[in-house]
Amino acid sequence: MNAREKAFDLLCEIILKKKYSNLALRHGMNDYSGLDRSLIVSIVYGTMQNYLYVRYLWEHFVSKKLPDDMAVLMDMSIYQLVFLDKLPDYAVVSEAVDIASKKYNGRYKRLINALLRRFLREERRSVDGSSLEKLSIMTSHPLWLVKMWEHQYGLEIARKICENDQKVPLQACRVNTLITDRKTLMKDNGHFTSGRLSPDGLIYDGEALAQTKEYEEGKITIQDEASQCVAYYLNPEPHERILDVCAAPGTKSTHIAQLMHDEGEIIACDIHKHRVELIENSLKRLHISCVHPMVSDGTKAQEVFDHESFDRILLDAPCSGYGVLKRKNDIKVHMQSSDMDEIIPLQQTLLESVSPLLKKGGRLVYSTCTLNKKENEKQIESFLKKHDDFSCEKMQTIFPYEYESDGFFMAALVKK
Repeated sequence: MNAREKAFDLLCEIILKKKYSNLALRHGMNDYSGLDRSLIVSIVYGTMQNYLYVRYLWEHFVSKKLPDDMAVLMDMSIYQLVFLDKLPDYAVVSEAVDIASKKYNGRYKRLINALLRRFLREERRSVDGSSLEKLSIMTSHPLWLVKMWEHQYGLEIARKICENDQKVPLQACRVNTLITDRKTLMKDNGHFTSGRLSPDGLIYDGEALAQTKEYEEGKITIQDEASQCVAYYLNPEPHERILDVCAAPGTKSTHIAQLMHDEGEIIACDIHKHRVELIENSLKRLHISCVHPMVSDGTKAQEVFDHESFDRILLDAPCSGYGVLKRKNDIKVHMQSSDMDEIIPLQQTLLESVSPLLKKGGRLVYSTCTLNKKENEKQIESFLKKHDDFSCEKMQTIFPYEYESDGFFMAALVKK
């Protein structure tokens, strides 16, 4: 396949078959490099990032619904014509027609050609509707999500979140302070600059972080700066016993270990064996010994661990992921408002399950990578109403536009 055919194939896997975009790209790009690789990544991520807007620009041209894969072909073609200025229009149209020719015995190739040429010929469709409807379409966020953010945070913050989600995310990482420090890394590699939020954060402006010698040598680990703040909220001390309930892939567990100088005991749990293996791989690469991974269901934690047996507990809870839409465009494409119906009760169950395991005077940190008060502030309020032996020491929402990071929520609860 040439680059555009491959981009089309990947988009169909991600959008129609609901495969994770990072996995689809990782496994589908082995035969591509250089400009072809860059074009594929640009088309795939760009189309998903602007999926509502590009669909809005062409769907009024057709009276009958196109097959799903032909609609995806139109989406990616319109994305290229609107956003990729360096690509000649005739090449985009020609390649789209070639792809359509190989599907359905060529039934839709003339229609695809006519639709794209009509788009180029006519004045671009303006976005109509209320301010929230326009914001939804222009930034390709579902209208129900924009309305929820407007209700919870106000119109201005909702607008800033949506607009920031359209940016290319920074490559952020965390220095492994057990081996080196930020100043040394920045001195040795000019692509590193100091982070904007975390004391251990770095921003990288080179090629893929995971392919750098610093990563291979365990001097850094890939982690967004907002996520790095969670370990500081937990504020661990050396020689303590700590439980990380939903730990995979181990990014926060290893950060906690750094802050403890790799002295103490961290039990890092995950319900899936293959994800626990990711924790083990991280520990080897980062040369950390105090973290002990195990396969365990957080909702049944009291069957495994004794009450009041941990100094601190981290519950980085499963969530809707509305804070990482800039980085994970496939969430943007597939999200439904009903997703919360299963997640919120699970979060409640996990809190109820792990809270008895905390020692008196200990700290429990609840965190999510979502922007949704039902999963965040309301979840904490509900827990505290049931548990008068806990108090909230502090809580914080980090909006993605504040530090060009992910969106994150953290709450530190103390057992009286």
